Amino acid sequence: MAYKKHLRGVFQYAQGTSKESEIETATPHRLIQIMMELLMGRLAATKGAIERQDQLARTQAGAKALAIITELRLSLDFEKGKEVVETLNSLYDYMGRRLNQAMAAQDATMVEEVIQLMKPVKEGWDAIKEEAERVLEQQAS
Repeated sequence: MAYKKHLRGVFQYAQGTSKESEIETATPHRLIQIMMELLMGRLAATKGAIERQDQLARTQAGAKALAIITELRLSLDFEKGKEVVETLNSLYDYMGRRLNQAMAAQDATMVEEVIQLMKPVKEGWDAIKEEAERVLEQQAS
């Protein structure tokens, strides 16, 4: 797995959402999945706020999306899967910079670009659930 077992901020980002109660018993794979789900929601909220010209909502949603991107980036485990991790690190870096640009320019199409970049990452992560759980079981024994 390309991510570390623990995420520092997952509790913070899930507060007040339907994911909050799930975190306590979630596997490391599921924690990353939750973060990705929260990110997709925050990106959609940022895009919608820009389209509505709601400055406060844009700032709040955008800041949370940036924080989640940073958390995902910081949680990468550079000791495992170096090539994949380096690619994800570069992608998250680009996504964060692009989202900052989108917020400054108030450009919803830039946010949509970030959403489209994140979709295959999330879909790929969702697809490896069984493999990730098998690796965790092997590490535990």
